[in-house]
Amino acid sequence: MSSSKVVYEGWMVRYGRRKIGKSYIHLRYFVLESRLLAYYKKKPQDNVVPIKTLVIDGNCRVEDRGLQTQHGHMVYVLSVYNKKETCQRMTISVIHIAIAYSRNIGQIFQINPL
Repeated sequence: MSSSKVVYEGWMVRYGRRKIGKSYIHLRYFVLESRLLAYYKKKPQDNVVPIKTLVIDGNCRVEDRGLQTQHGHMVYVLSVYNKKETCQRMTISVIHIAIAYSRNIGQIFQINPL
């Protein structure tokens, strides 16, 4: 991990779709720093490269996709992306809805003006 201050970190679910239309969920360790959102396969130790990163700036948007059914489970889905680079979208979800509301996940990604 980098030396910047970690705002939030913890286990969440990475939600995605394959090209053939099947969807999947994978448990990943997300780290939200002051200007960066990254996720790892397991809890990061020193100098571990993340699977995917997303730079958080004034163009970052959080899209609430609501509840979706995934293999018989209801998951609460959020999509985080940069408005200028929509192909760099990161879709995350929470399996238990109460966890999503208790942590106010949407408010975590709010950015204070510079």
